[in-house]
Amino acid sequence: MTLILEWLSREGLIVLGWWLWITLAGLAVFPLCMRLLSGLPDKGYTLARTLGMMLVTFVFWLLASYGFLDNSVGSIILSWLIVAIASLMVYVRFGDLQDIRVWWRENRVLFVATEILFLGLFFVWVIYRAHQSQILFTEKPMELAFMSAVQRSSAFPPNDPWMSGYAISYYYMGYVMSSMLSMMTGISSTIGFNLTIASQFALTGLTAFGVVYNLVRSRAFESVARFRNESASRSIAIGVGVLGMIFMVLLGNFQGILIEAPY
Repeated sequence: MTLILEWLSREGLIVLGWWLWITLAGLAVFPLCMRLLSGLPDKGYTLARTLGMMLVTFVFWLLASYGFLDNSVGSIILSWLIVAIASLMVYVRFGDLQDIRVWWRENRVLFVATEILFLGLFFVWVIYRAHQSQILFTEKPMELAFMSAVQRSSAFPPNDPWMSGYAISYYYMGYVMSSMLSMMTGISSTIGFNLTIASQFALTGLTAFGVVYNLVRSRAFESVARFRNESASRSIAIGVGVLGMIFMVLLGNFQGILIEAPY
């Protein structure tokens, strides 16, 4: 415990900054989710972080690839603002402004559960990667090379780390996403690599939770009046959603439990 607290005192702001930018991406796209995913019980809130990171990355990559933006922190922030403004415009144009208040009254419990779940998954896997931080074996060195190349390139397409003077001849959208967060947090690609693994773990778990929650909650809407009240169906949906998350990120591969955890 002492080691963890000492580590947090030195690198806690880095972890917090990484979490914050992912959360801001989710907030930027949530108004859009409320319109496009209005058929879901949670209006897309549990999926907003993943969708937000994908959309911000796409806007940044597209504008940079056409030469409208350079590969810099200012351009990344501008891409975030473009997504947020477009999302708000869709929200205001195609719906009632009171919808967010209605959503908040109906989903406060889900909001708290979602935030605790994402923060817990992210923080736990950050600690795990702090103890298993080596970037070795399989494709990890190649992935780090692509992340470093994207982060150091002044424009897109990024420079190829293997052949000077050429662009990356490989699909690299995920590396742009990781490099964006590394640049915004002010860290090197090596630290960003491990934080990327932690955020992928957390986002995968949160997305699995959201999909299962919406499936169970949608089913409850059809029969809630007959056998249970609405708050009970929400609690059941959250519980089953957590179970779905466990099966997805923890029980899908037993290596972590049977091989890694004992050590």
